[in-house]
Amino acid sequence: MSLNTDIVIDEAAFNKAISDFADLASELQGLRGDIQTMLETLKTGFDTPAGRTFIKSCEGNLLEPIDRQKVVIDHISETLKEAKGEYTTIFKEYDSLNASIKSYQS
Repeated sequence: MSLNTDIVIDEAAFNKAISDFADLASELQGLRGDIQTMLETLKTGFDTPAGRTFIKSCEGNLLEPIDRQKVVIDHISETLKEAKGEYTTIFKEYDSLNASIKSYQS
């Protein structure tokens, strides 16, 4: 019997994905804050009916989509964290299986 096929489970890649999504959510929140600050600055110079309409449009077309996207990214990040907890035993069994394969091949 030959065991030449590799089984690959990359726990480091899993951890990186969790970290990357958390970082992305944080960056998106920062971007939202920057846009909000810029819109507040614009409000002082655009204090007219047309200016207020423009600002309201920007809030709807810029801030609301960012808020919705952040909800999705946060959900993915949390789901990955929960899944990692569920996969802990799989990662341990994977390491054990690889050790057994290596000892069998020796």
